[in-house]
Amino acid sequence: MNRIKEFILISVFIFLFFCASICAQQKIKLWDDALTNKQKWSELTVFLPEKPDTSGISVIICPGGSYYWLDMNNEGYSVAKYLNNNGITAFVLRYRTARRGNHHPAMIQDLQRSLQVVKENAIIYKINPEKIGVMGFSAGGHLAGMAAEYFDTNFIGRDEESSTLIKPYFAAMIYPVISMEDSICHKKSRKNLLGENYSREMAKMMSLELNVRPDMPQMFFLHCTNDKTVDYRNSLVFSQALTKNDVPYKFLLLNENGHGFGIKQNGKATGWINEFIKWISTVNSKSK
Repeated sequence: MNRIKEFILISVFIFLFFCASICAQQKIKLWDDALTNKQKWSELTVFLPEKPDTSGISVIICPGGSYYWLDMNNEGYSVAKYLNNNGITAFVLRYRTARRGNHHPAMIQDLQRSLQVVKENAIIYKINPEKIGVMGFSAGGHLAGMAAEYFDTNFIGRDEESSTLIKPYFAAMIYPVISMEDSICHKKSRKNLLGENYSREMAKMMSLELNVRPDMPQMFFLHCTNDKTVDYRNSLVFSQALTKNDVPYKFLLLNENGHGFGIKQNGKATGWINEFIKWISTVNSKSK
């Protein structure tokens, strides 16, 4: 009897180990071994849907955390799994932050490299290389906005790769940091992004509302009016700049408390991701 119990326990262990192996997501290091230890931190986690959407759309997700830490589960993995359930392929980016001694341009370098890697492997992931979007939360929203505004600027610094930078198909920014201006700035994010001794010119360059351009991709963003962390006026001034430059966008300004909720239940903000999925479908149908 003891041997039977032992056999059963071993069988269960092997089964669970096998399931864990199947469920484990593929991780992709963004930089080669010749680069620094800081860069070895940067990686993508791949989430492939069981039944991919026929549109071939994919999303690179940038979790938030004031450019100091990353909320990988709440604003990364859970979001990717939800998108998978709706047929959308997702990649969660673990980008460099100030916690490990990094400042600009390390973060946008990681995102630009991610866009390159995903595009280069589009056939493997069964996605459309021209329909890779970006999504970011809080400081990650700022990073997604940078990818949308500076898609033709080579932050990576490798001449041979400068021609492979790509414009995101869309950018989604969830309760985003936008401005580096003192009146509405999220100062922790600014400090972690730019360091202590940043120049006025650099602060202007990193203020997304001051650098909107007509050829940006379509934008989706939301903010709660009673956001106690990042002033909702960040998104308000951004929407005004987008309107002025005729950039198509969808802006959800919600009369609600909250920041950092990801896709959790949060009053009127609940269900925003379904609004995003509907919006993506509309964007895709118009581009055909």
